[in-house]
Amino acid sequence: MKAYKNILVTKKAETCNIYLNNPKKLNALSSSTLKEISEACDEISLNKKIKIVVISSTSKNFSAGADVTETYKNKTIEDYWHENSGRNCINSILNLPQISISLIEGYCLGGGAVIASACDFRLAEKNSLIGYPEIELGINLSWFGLPLAVSCLGLSEAKHVILSGEKFNAFEMQNRGFLNEIFDLDEKNKCLEKWINKFKKLPGLQLKMIKKSANELAFGQAKSVMHMEFDQFLLSRNN
Repeated sequence: MKAYKNILVTKKAETCNIYLNNPKKLNALSSSTLKEISEACDEISLNKKIKIVVISSTSKNFSAGADVTETYKNKTIEDYWHENSGRNCINSILNLPQISISLIEGYCLGGGAVIASACDFRLAEKNSLIGYPEIELGINLSWFGLPLAVSCLGLSEAKHVILSGEKFNAFEMQNRGFLNEIFDLDEKNKCLEKWINKFKKLPGLQLKMIKKSANELAFGQAKSVMHMEFDQFLLSRNN
């Protein structure tokens, strides 16, 4: 697989791993990181030999969210609007025909939680903290995060989690339906292997067909109306 600056991609048999790999910044999601994830997912999606994709981290934190320290010189709002690297990244994950699993440790916040919610299944270490702090920054949740959160949590709980800006522990998020399983740190590999084995021997084409249909049922209408979320984000950041 191609070498990247901010992510690490490895392949073993029918499983491909995408590791967020910028521990000094808690895997903050810069535009370059988002573009690398998009590129990796687009490449993986064309590989018929890969059946499962795991998104995790090389360090003890999944991601602290969007890189709010990133500065853009000589770029206009229209430049941002055309790039929309966050939404493109999430689309690339959602469009993976393979089964996708996010393996969460430590902080999984904002854009990191959106990436996790774009995966088919979410596994988390018991001491993880998950939340959407965007409201504390005076900005709306972008990157298709709202419909993904509603899909994972249900409407009322999605409102609670997003509007409060709170950080919730793994057990709270499992009870709310966001997480499929919680593991102890020393059981991480065993837990992941169990989930990989659930799908490894099943017919790949049928898995892809069912996943695609389920995603269209869940997000078809949302895709038609959520084009304005990034517009709102840009306007809020410009004020």
